[in-house]
Formats: sequence, structure tokens, C-alpha cells
Amino acid sequence: MNLLIDIGNSLTKVAISNNKKIIKEFKFKKFEVSDLINIINEHNITFSALSNVSKPNDSLVKALKEKTVFFSFNKNTKLPFILNHDINEVGHDRLALMCAAKRDFPDKNVLVIDLGTCITYDIKSSDNIYNPGGISPGLKMRIKSISQDAFNLFETDLDYPKKFIADDTKTSLDIGVLGGIKFEIEGFIKQYESLFDNLIVVITGGDSKFLSGKIKNTIFTNSNYIFKGLDYLIEYNK
Repeated sequence: MNLLIDIGNSLTKVAISNNKKIIKEFKFKKFEVSDLINIINEHNITFSALSNVSKPNDSLVKALKEKTVFFSFNKNTKLPFILNHDINEVGHDRLALMCAAKRDFPDKNVLVIDLGTCITYDIKSSDNIYNPGGISPGLKMRIKSISQDAFNLFETDLDYPKKFIADDTKTSLDIGVLGGIKFEIEGFIKQYESLFDNLIVVITGGDSKFLSGKIKNTIFTNSNYIFKGLDYLIEYNK
């Protein structure tokens, strides 16, 4: 059994995998190391892998090393792709997504777009080189910024616009935020398609559900593509 841990900016997500399949998932707004120790003991975990884009958690790493065969992203990690950058300058989440892209499309040009707290754009080329792309504010960050800095606007739950002429403030926000993200993504796809032939586009992340089916010629996967990458990192390093 593998334990896969994704510590993001908003949530900590944990999964158990067996034979390349996710068999159980957990989500924590706040978690204690003891929570993961209980999971390890209960499910007979052998290997673990960690992606952490939040502050370092030395006690967690120590516990995982004591209880499991532990993998994360550092200068000693064997990656399944070529990284021409300092590994400490690249987010764990982006590296995990590239591991997933390598597993799913080993010989293809792949753009992975992750819609989380931030939106990230990253390419694994057909010659297996990681090419980091842009980072922009995510959906919740955009709507929160609007509500904080514009006196007459407000934070609200968004819906994908049925049309691009607004009826009220709410639909204007739907158009501006979700429509804006859609057009941003389409613009980046067009730019990267000019650089990489036969580009496969994978869209993932917790907010990808808002745009599912709205962007042509893309693959929408579940929000836990990072888990697939962490699972492959374990298998690749065993």
C-alpha cells in the first residue's frame, strides 16, 4: 500500500493507493501528524510520498521516514523526466503533475493546467524535458481580491455564464472571473501549441469542474492528478 500526501495552500489531501489505483481518500483543513500515523497503522502502509507547497513540516517528514519508505522532491530524488532547474525552485505540486504526465503520455508533448489556489501551466515535452510555464491567480483568489478591493462588489459563489452579456452584478462576476479564466487558458493553450507539436492538454485541480466541457480539445481529469504523480514517483524510485 502507498500513502500519498498532497499539502496545498488550502487543504491537505491524502490518498491510499494499491496497484496503481486510489482505494481511499481523506481531506483535512487542519491535520495532525497523528492523523497520518493512524492511517499508516490501520492500512498497513509500506511506501509514502509527499507533495508540500505549504510551510515545511519536519515532524511529518520524520514520522513518515520512521514508519514507511519515504519519497519526496529533493536533490536526491530520481525523477522520471529531465529537470534543468534547481529542484528547490519548483513547487512539489508541479513536479508531481509532470510525473503523472510522464506516466500517462510518456512520449508526447503534454501541457498540464492545474486549477487550484493558483493556476499553473507546465509542459512535459516529447523528449522528456520539463518546461515550466506560467502561474496566475486561481478562481477563489480572484473573487476574493475583487470583494476586498472593490467597495460595491462582493464575494459570491460563481456559475459558468450562460451568456456573455450580464443581467446583474452576479452574472458580471461570473463572466469576468470564470469567463476570464477560460479565455486565459485558451490563450495559453494557443501559445504553447505554437511551440510544441501535437500538444495534449490535461486540465486538473479542484476548480477544474467549473470549466469541464467548456474548452475544446482538452482532457479534464479528476482533481487529484497529483496523486497519480506521487504514486508513479514511488514506483519509479523503488
